[in-house]
Amino acid sequence: MERFSAVIVMVAAMVALGATGCVSQDQYDTLALQNREQAKLLLEKDAEIARLGERVDALQARAEDAQRLLQEKEDHLSSVMQERDEVRKAFDELKEIYGKIAGRPVGRGKLPEEVALSIQQLADQYPDLFQFDPETGRLRFASDITFDFASIQVKAGARTAITKLGRILASDAAKEVSASIVGHTDSVPVKREQTKTMLTNLGKAPSNQGLSEARAEAVADILTAAGVPASRITTHGRGASRPIASNKSKSGRARNRRVEIFLST
Repeated sequence: MERFSAVIVMVAAMVALGATGCVSQDQYDTLALQNREQAKLLLEKDAEIARLGERVDALQARAEDAQRLLQEKEDHLSSVMQERDEVRKAFDELKEIYGKIAGRPVGRGKLPEEVALSIQQLADQYPDLFQFDPETGRLRFASDITFDFASIQVKAGARTAITKLGRILASDAAKEVSASIVGHTDSVPVKREQTKTMLTNLGKAPSNQGLSEARAEAVADILTAAGVPASRITTHGRGASRPIASNKSKSGRARNRRVEIFLST
């Protein structure tokens, strides 16, 4: 627009010159025509620049979307890798524990096919309650569904599912299968006085560590009531020391609040 205004000024000047007789009419007409052509060309260039600017803005928006998507994928990959490392560390810990109990190294043998199939069918019945990984023999229960807030009492629906799991583990097909139950929490400290008192009465520390231990033992009690020999069950509490997601987000804290059962032959 500034360039177009400059052309108008030039035309006005030529008009003034023509009026004073400084240039001939032919010269004036030629200059006026040239300036009109230049003004038209400038307008076309301005329009082209505007179109190119719009394309640049669109490409920049697409690039920002692509960068945001890439960051989300990288964050997800980091979370999965962290979870894999935690599972690996947990297995190594359990292998050492079982080795001490049995007086011999514990192998990473897969669960009997019949047992694994039965547990998978059970997991399919309760997809929101727990997930089962037959390769590692891990069952991961969502604490928010298994327990009420800051409680160690297993909810009725979860109790039914864990009882069914106990019957599977009490069967002849699973008589060589041992279970290690591990409780985990997020990093938010235990604050409710009722919870602290309950943990203290159980001989537990009134903390996340104590809460994780009590919840693991609550699950173990249901398994033994279903017929699984207590000698085949061990319990552990890890408190907030084994996160599988960031405790900075609500969804991350929910993932960290969990009870895991590791099955091994």
